[in-house]
Amino acid sequence: MEQRLVFSGNLLSRSANERRDAAWIAARRDDPAGRYLLLQSLEAPVTAGEQPRLVWLSREQLPAGGEEPILLGLETGVPHFVVSLDGVTAGASTAQTPYVDARSVAELLPAEEAAIVAQSRSMTDWHARTRFCSRCGGPTVSLEGGARRQCEACGERHYPRVDPSIIVLVEHDGRALLAGRRGSVPGRSSCVAGFVEPGESIEEAVAREVFEETGVEVEDVNYSYSQPWPFPAVLMIGCRAQARTTEIQVDGVEIESAGWFTRTAVRAALDGTSSELTLPQPVAIAHHLIRDWATESE
Repeated sequence: MEQRLVFSGNLLSRSANERRDAAWIAARRDDPAGRYLLLQSLEAPVTAGEQPRLVWLSREQLPAGGEEPILLGLETGVPHFVVSLDGVTAGASTAQTPYVDARSVAELLPAEEAAIVAQSRSMTDWHARTRFCSRCGGPTVSLEGGARRQCEACGERHYPRVDPSIIVLVEHDGRALLAGRRGSVPGRSSCVAGFVEPGESIEEAVAREVFEETGVEVEDVNYSYSQPWPFPAVLMIGCRAQARTTEIQVDGVEIESAGWFTRTAVRAALDGTSSELTLPQPVAIAHHLIRDWATESE
């Protein structure tokens, strides 16, 4: 089943081949039609009101002292950039609009703008974390419009990384396994999730994470859909799986509680009429995995 989740749907062409040409990058930065998105502490400027939009600036409107622009891509030939303002002196002129956390505004933005926020946030964070080479410790410089960095000392190339994480709806005999994380809101439950480890397939990661966190063994793992999750750069890989065992034993470290829930109970939580179960908001892939299961016929 195809899904269009929040943070997906980016319409920008990333121009992977063209951006290897330094002259081409220079021409895009000199383009007077270029649009620039400012980020402050990884938050984006948006307009006020019930239908917010991203605030884009022209090159002439950029405040002094920002980081080097990162080319996000082109739309109908117009280059779009993101600029981090974290180095700008307090009080510098910016977009004069509020900077908002991606989680709180993503659902209100058009899908393509929320996706641009995801790309901008992840890329900006990666550049801030990769100023020095992990191989020799030398300083790195941005190349290809920000698509990679290179060490000035040893020449090592560094590329933006994405961390794959599985998230799985486990089912058995008309019930779904939902878990509450330690420190979360009482009564809030979600799907089991965790990062894929080196040398591990998606199916193996699903089986391992579910067993480690809940003690349940699974089989018949199937991919559903995925979601970019820019906190800071995760790819959530949504799956469904069948439980082979049903006895629950939570790990007590990441998971505080877990249980089997009927479709009736989950539907009530989705409708907001449950006093016992709270589910993730639609911004998260977990909401969609749970909703899809709950609205299926028995």
